Amino acid sequence: MNSQTVLLHPRPYARHSGSLILLPLLQPRHISAALPTEIWTQIFEVIDHGHKSTHLLSVLLVCKKFKDIVHPLLYSRVSFQHFHALEKFSNRINDAESKWDSLRRVPYSAPGRWVQSLDVSRLELYRHIPRHHLLENPLDNMELMALRLDSLLSNLFPVLPFLSEFLMNPKFIFSCRAFMSLNERNGVNKLRSLRGIFYIPSHGIPREALVDLLRNCPNLEELEVIGPDIDASEHDVMSLWYGQAPSPPSFEPLYLPKLRELTLLASLQLSPLMLCLLSTPLPSLTKLTITPYDDIPSSGSSIFIFSHGGTLQSLLLLTRKSWPTRLHPSPSTLLQTSPTLRHLSLEIPLPALELTEDHELEILSIPKPSHDSWILISRLLSHLPSLKAVRIRDIKWLRRGMGPRAMEAGVQGEMREWRRRLARRGVRVLDGEWQDADSV
Repeated sequence: MNSQTVLLHPRPYARHSGSLILLPLLQPRHISAALPTEIWTQIFEVIDHGHKSTHLLSVLLVCKKFKDIVHPLLYSRVSFQHFHALEKFSNRINDAESKWDSLRRVPYSAPGRWVQSLDVSRLELYRHIPRHHLLENPLDNMELMALRLDSLLSNLFPVLPFLSEFLMNPKFIFSCRAFMSLNERNGVNKLRSLRGIFYIPSHGIPREALVDLLRNCPNLEELEVIGPDIDASEHDVMSLWYGQAPSPPSFEPLYLPKLRELTLLASLQLSPLMLCLLSTPLPSLTKLTITPYDDIPSSGSSIFIFSHGGTLQSLLLLTRKSWPTRLHPSPSTLLQTSPTLRHLSLEIPLPALELTEDHELEILSIPKPSHDSWILISRLLSHLPSLKAVRIRDIKWLRRGMGPRAMEAGVQGEMREWRRRLARRGVRVLDGEWQDADSV
């Protein structure tokens, strides 16, 4: 018996009345300790993984505690496809910032301080222009919406102090004003990923906004920059512009010790960004995607591969699909300058790769199967003992259900012939989606 035991006396006035112990019908309730907020946050992150916040929206209605935990998760990674949704989001963030006062314990307003990733890479502007704002020239409409987007982002960046990932739509130019807004905000050193930046090199300007931004991003891990495409015949004129532009001090090396993935598409030859990156040590760089321009004298892309190829594990040579598409050759010393390479993706025209000793390459990607590409592969096979797969980058296997003639005709037939030949050496043939013919 303890202090919580209840005794019943059915005959309280009897001389020798008995006592009955009151037994509970249910087990005593076990009061568990409340879980910390950090554990609930991790639980909701696991629940929401891969469901695009659909589950979190229903959790908001459970209780106030869950609402306080889930709200920051909903704002942590935001993605927009429509301009009006981005505009509402910006108004919500700026309205909260205007109502924030200095008496609060947190110096940054909510929900702006919760945003860690902002994705506008799939943003569509032209479809959502009101009819009364449409202009006669479609290009003018595009410029109008691009200007609105640039103004909106310039006003949004200063109220996102913990933004670490930004994905831009490369169809629209990122202006100097937007670069300065992103650079001058609090927490610029927290930026870890910057993708989809369309960059037009400056001519005759001592300093560039993009280069100034990168100087303040020591924790940057991913960078994707897309430049304008120029013809090789225009390179002499471009080199004259760049030769007059910056003075040597503006080409001081950057500090990017954590940069792992770098994408430099289209022509960035001799640009201030390329010249800064050439002189910058990149000890953590393992993946490089770059457009080859080996036929241009003093090609920045070829020099870059030569300078930073020692640490690369994945090298992707890629030309943007634009009209007219201008394909340029690649250097033939790719495997010598990148001894630790595991994945090499080539571009047309295929380079005459040279190898005199064994290389540890595991995956070789080519755009399309052809007689020249097979000659290249068969010549390199004896020096690639670790080769596990040949990937056809721009082709997909035909799905099951097609006739046997279709399976053996054209490019599909050539891929299957390659598959039979390479199977003797234990090398698989994969399509552009990394699928084998048996798994399709």
